[in-house]
Amino acid sequence: MLLPAPALRRALLSRPWTGAGLRWKHTSSLKVANEPVLAFTQGSPERDALQKALKDLKGRTEAIPCVVGDEEVWTSDVQYQVSSLLNKAIEAALAARKEWDLKPIADRAQIFLKAADMLSGPRRAEILAKTMVGQGKTVIQAEIDAAAELIDFFRFNAKYAVELEGQQPISVPPSTNSMVYRGLEGFVAAISPFNFTAIGGNLAGAPALMVRCG
Repeated sequence: MLLPAPALRRALLSRPWTGAGLRWKHTSSLKVANEPVLAFTQGSPERDALQKALKDLKGRTEAIPCVVGDEEVWTSDVQYQVSSLLNKAIEAALAARKEWDLKPIADRAQIFLKAADMLSGPRRAEILAKTMVGQGKTVIQAEIDAAAELIDFFRFNAKYAVELEGQQPISVPPSTNSMVYRGLEGFVAAISPFNFTAIGGNLAGAPALMVRCG
């Protein structure tokens, strides 16, 4: 039963708000930190690994297919996506949406945290070498872009996504306020720049992670 306006006002003014305010406190069990920028000094393990990765890339062209759903599509010498392939990608995204939308945010976050760990460790030299060769960047430019920034995007996006879903608006008895996130009805098309590895990964990764928070 709702209280009359004067009585409700008195009840609200006399209510200790400390407990209610804690509902909005910034808390999270997921702890992340900024990825350290490596120095690549002479004789360091990261320098040796990078030099090997650069040597492996020298003199060869990396062949990259279009991936639509679970299918690799090879377009030979065509360096752009024709409309039929784009339509196929849209259909695949919409078909996968329903199952992906039901996956808990914590599970989706773990996928991106795993990707960050791989970039931080075993795949770091590879992504740095490909960024340097493909975009003409120095080792430090590649390190702060393709490694540190992209890793931070994946880790902090995961942290904030989990925190966002845990937030609920304040409720004052006898009313109860709640918020439920739902995914987009359509799809997101991410057009990434050719010369910024981190932005390319984040433009595609963030919408995929946050599909239920659109």
